[in-house]
Amino acid sequence: MRGYATFFLIAVMTLGLAFLLVTRSRTPHDAPAERPPETSADAGDAGADAGPDASVAVASASASASAKPAERPMRVVTLGWELAAPAVALAGDKPSNALIEIAPETALDAVEARLARGGSDAVGADVAILPLPAFVVAYEKLRALEPRAFAVVGFSRGREELHAAPGALLKPPAGTDEVKLVGLGPSTASDATARAGGSESATVLGFFALDLLGVPPARVRLVGPGAPEAKAAPFAAIARGASDDRKLALSTADASKLVPIVAVAPKKLLDESEAKMKELTRSWLDGIVRAGKDASNVSRRLANKEAVPLAAGVGGAPEAIALLDRLGQIEPVALADQRAVMGPGATSPVTLESLSQRTWGLSRAAGLTTIAAPDPLPIDARVVTAIAPAPAVPEKPDAGADADAGAATFGAPPAGAAPLLVYRAVDVGADAASVAAQIGFLASVFPRAAFRVSAKGGEKAARAIATAAKEKFDLPASRLATVAAEPAGAFASVEILALP
Repeated sequence: MRGYATFFLIAVMTLGLAFLLVTRSRTPHDAPAERPPETSADAGDAGADAGPDASVAVASASASASAKPAERPMRVVTLGWELAAPAVALAGDKPSNALIEIAPETALDAVEARLARGGSDAVGADVAILPLPAFVVAYEKLRALEPRAFAVVGFSRGREELHAAPGALLKPPAGTDEVKLVGLGPSTASDATARAGGSESATVLGFFALDLLGVPPARVRLVGPGAPEAKAAPFAAIARGASDDRKLALSTADASKLVPIVAVAPKKLLDESEAKMKELTRSWLDGIVRAGKDASNVSRRLANKEAVPLAAGVGGAPEAIALLDRLGQIEPVALADQRAVMGPGATSPVTLESLSQRTWGLSRAAGLTTIAAPDPLPIDARVVTAIAPAPAVPEKPDAGADADAGAATFGAPPAGAAPLLVYRAVDVGADAASVAAQIGFLASVFPRAAFRVSAKGGEKAARAIATAAKEKFDLPASRLATVAAEPAGAFASVEILALP
């Protein structure tokens, strides 16, 4: 009986095993790929005897080994959509230009945020294009990056306006009380309503004009556009297009060399990628010229974001008509003119260095920044020096032609010349040389203006100042006039006259 039980148990187990073998799932078996025969680096022509398959395998391996990772684009942030126009004009032109991404922003803090992230971040930036006053304001926050202005890509021409009561810029305010200026100050810099009416550059224009008038910055108090006392303030510094009841008195269309637009990058990037920065600068300056020749098409493409190499996180664009208007408010600086305004051998009385020093002082007085101008200034001319031709040396006037310069007289300004602003030399150390130097500076800042000089000592003293300015800065006599009347409360005064 025990033998039958054992037999039965073994039979059941055998049947179960058979059932499992029949019903189990089978995993397909992949044979190992055939490995091509290895070749030695010293095999010489042995590869030629290994057949065509071996040659293809070796070529594929070599191509894979030499492949480089794709180069990331150079990311450029601009303060304003119109400043991105050069990249639009260059888009798709050649491979190097295809490696530019642009991020137009409308607020300075957004520009600062992108620069802080750096170009390796999809929402960061390597380079910023912005007006000099905005760079001065941003420098304090970005100081750890050691940002440097390395090119001047244009000048603002009418983007900033100074509105005033009639005649307010032709005589200093009476007394010693504070003078109210409506503008963008430190307390309103993050206020969207205030920013809509002003800009850092407009505020600097306002302080510049009042400083020339003899109103020290300590007497100027900035008032926000929405403040109760704004309506009664005699002056308002605003961005073009903003609403203001006061009359337009002065703009950067007159002072067209006061606000340069600069290209800025961290010092580390300029050190490590100098060749790329040279190529970017050449391309960008070329793009400015092209955008000017095709402004309508560029404005339309920007407005529609059509075939535009935009970076990540870019917001909505203005209408084409607004962009076209703003493009007309930028005066380009060609490659050939770069070294005339910056770098060794700069020949103009108005250089990036002199404008930076002056802008920094005015911005600090306005409270837009709390730090004095760094020494040395955050300007790096190596790119411009390398790619731009040396400035032409101006020819000196014939000595014989100026033999009687000391007795020179200056005629009246052209009919229809209208006074814009008065510069009053009220400093304790003011003298004929310092006033003549100021006239040279103003003649460059106001390239289409004439100047009427008066001084203590009457006609003779005024004529001496005008003659010194003419000789030192090679100014035509048609831009200078003198009057016999002595200015009240000043060593000298110079009326800046808009020519018809």
